[in-house]
Amino acid sequence: MDASTIQVTGSRAEVLAGLGARRTPLTLAQIRAVTRHLRSLDEPMLPLRAAVLHTYTTELLLPYWQFESRLQSFDLTLYEAPYGALLQEAEPGSGLTAVEPDLVYVFMRWEDLDPRLSLPLSGLTESEGDDVVAGAVATVGGLLRRLRQACPAATLVVTLLPRMWGPELGIYDAMTSRSDSGLRHRVKSAIAFDVEPISSALFFDLDEVASDIGRAHLFDLRLWETSRFPFSVVGAQAVVRRLVSFAVAQRQPKAKVIALDADNTLWGGIVGEDGPDGIALGPDYPGSVYVSFQRRLLELQQRGFVLALCSKNNSQDVAEVLAKHPHQVLREEHFAAVQVNWSPKPENLRSLAQELNLGLESFVFVDDSPHECLAVRQQLPQVTVVQVPTDPLQLPYCLDGVARLEITSRTTEDRDRTRMYSQERLRQASAESYRDIDDYLTSLEMVMRVGVDAERHVARIAQLTQKTNQFNLTTRRYSEAEILTFMRDPDCLVAHFSLADIFGDSGLVGLAIVRGMTGRVVEWDTLLMSCRVIGRRAEQAFVRHILRRLEASGVERVRALYKPTAKNEMVRNFWPSIGFAAAETPDADEYWYACDLPAGDPDKPIPVRVSEAGE
Repeated sequence: MDASTIQVTGSRAEVLAGLGARRTPLTLAQIRAVTRHLRSLDEPMLPLRAAVLHTYTTELLLPYWQFESRLQSFDLTLYEAPYGALLQEAEPGSGLTAVEPDLVYVFMRWEDLDPRLSLPLSGLTESEGDDVVAGAVATVGGLLRRLRQACPAATLVVTLLPRMWGPELGIYDAMTSRSDSGLRHRVKSAIAFDVEPISSALFFDLDEVASDIGRAHLFDLRLWETSRFPFSVVGAQAVVRRLVSFAVAQRQPKAKVIALDADNTLWGGIVGEDGPDGIALGPDYPGSVYVSFQRRLLELQQRGFVLALCSKNNSQDVAEVLAKHPHQVLREEHFAAVQVNWSPKPENLRSLAQELNLGLESFVFVDDSPHECLAVRQQLPQVTVVQVPTDPLQLPYCLDGVARLEITSRTTEDRDRTRMYSQERLRQASAESYRDIDDYLTSLEMVMRVGVDAERHVARIAQLTQKTNQFNLTTRRYSEAEILTFMRDPDCLVAHFSLADIFGDSGLVGLAIVRGMTGRVVEWDTLLMSCRVIGRRAEQAFVRHILRRLEASGVERVRALYKPTAKNEMVRNFWPSIGFAAAETPDADEYWYACDLPAGDPDKPIPVRVSEAGE
């Protein structure tokens, strides 16, 4: 679907597929037409409340907000603050606080940070440059901290309008210590460093958009000079598309797996016909393009996504490429799971999901074949499907426009996820040598570390509430700001656990949130655990530990709920299995526990050694 022959038909997924992951810019008329079509579809939308604070004109972005939001399954309600009213909107009773937004976008200019940033910077002394940096940090940080107080549950995203022309000193700029672009880089780095500890606050560098599409394409000088609106139609699409990605990262189910075809995706040609030595993969075009794509996939792996192989092929041919081809970047150890056979792709994706113990909604499937892509879209609509471009030169960019592959934080677990899945394969192999599950679990020598109200883990804990679906009793989603609020509230207990064994450390994989800690009757708000550790009885050890802690603090009774979803059927009977009694009420999913009773079966020990952080 290109801009000249756009056809507004089909489902939202079909519209997305037609536009492509790295979309061709549309005209404003086409954007409005696609938006009207998407609104006419009877497809479920997720409510999204967003607010825009600005010191230059942003109202003209409205059609782009509506377009990009609809493409990502959001029903958008947008609040535009009055022009220039940044600090005023952070006050109690403002229009912003009345909206209770999910996201707040702040559009600022350089001169808002310090008046000197509107003047030439190459004449500033070193001391004056330091003052500019410090002042900019104080301005942005002060604003975001006030906004955090005003909107405790919102994600805050601050941007700076890029310069509309090149550096002051032209081609000499990079060579001088008085470089204005160098000073601006210092300002941005300092702002980002200061913003990072503010929960659910992010700095988005619009200079990256300018680098991507080019300064000349980003701006419309005519609109800027006449209405103080800076962006061209192309630029507005590029900016808003990236800003809506923050909403996807915060509000949509998280992508976890990139499932990849092999032939004409990881390499050019068909290995079964061309042989391992005949495929296009190496330093020369077109093989160099596939090398670049594989390197991009390694970068995505560093964001926390695991790679899986899903190929119709002879397994021995693919294994030989992975093991022996001199230019193959991705080796067997880079894939968390592999399905290489002649079964239908939807069937193999189901097998991968079962092997990884993940839902199919967490998959992004990448393939060159339009037939395979269509089959997956039709049979597994919950999977995000990306058909690689027919032009090999576009291949390295084909995942850049997939909003579900953007992240807003990065944890230790993200970095080590593939290694953790490799460890799980070793556990499964070890389990097969034991006839008795108790003997196997004892052999793991599991050690659980429980932490309470640990603010350094806010990002990972919030991530767990957003991503965990199967072992999740209530499936309540919380932002980093909300988790931090709970941790600082004496009426709440936020406990997490990590689990290690002889094969390695699974990282922070479990969470409990308990409300009402200042009374004698508490409510178990959240209990969840990563699918990676299901089946090891860690959940029982964790709950027993928390119940002992509650009893020690004077709690007498605990109320717990099970809220059924399409994904958490496996935990329907969890509360009664560990000693909670069903409530004598019409609500069959309400359970109570008396703290003077033992949790679970006291005659059946759990082979997990538990300690709290600091013990």
